[in-house]
Amino acid sequence: MQELDTRLFYWIFEGWRADWLTPVMVFFSDALKTLPGRIGAVLLWGYLLWRGGKSRAFALWLIPVLILTNETCDFLKAWVGRERPCVALPIEAITGKLTSGSFPSAHAANMGALVGTATAVWGRRALLYLFWLPLVVGLSRIYVGVHYPSDVLAGWTLGGLYGWGGVRLVLWAWRARRARRAEEEV
Repeated sequence: MQELDTRLFYWIFEGWRADWLTPVMVFFSDALKTLPGRIGAVLLWGYLLWRGGKSRAFALWLIPVLILTNETCDFLKAWVGRERPCVALPIEAITGKLTSGSFPSAHAANMGALVGTATAVWGRRALLYLFWLPLVVGLSRIYVGVHYPSDVLAGWTLGGLYGWGGVRLVLWAWRARRARRAEEEV
């Protein structure tokens, strides 16, 4: 499995290399690490809160999902102890050498959580509109040399399950509670 992972990594890291693509991939890899990216995310979050309805529900639910996703990724990175490709392989990462654990990709997990949460709140239409975001962010992490493809795939899966499953679990519990109350009133 590691051999296939490494071959896929090199196929993207070296095979996709293009002068026009590198700045795009660096942007998607590190957008939220920059001040403009963080300000933009906070403004979008505030707009969703202000808008109300499902937008507010999405914005409010996204925060605990992202916290849980990040904490789980940190735990798994320490537990698995997999070195990043920029440490384990003879390459130089485009965005600099990172020495923290590699598995799973928290960036991919966060984008998966965002899309999973949006899909649970707004339905399949959200998936159709947003599927490109985790795809591009995950591929960018491979492209810049800081994650293997399996790190990204695991991140997408983890985040998507936390986002979609968490919202569905809360809705199920809320509906069950509402049904019990209705029965008690009868």
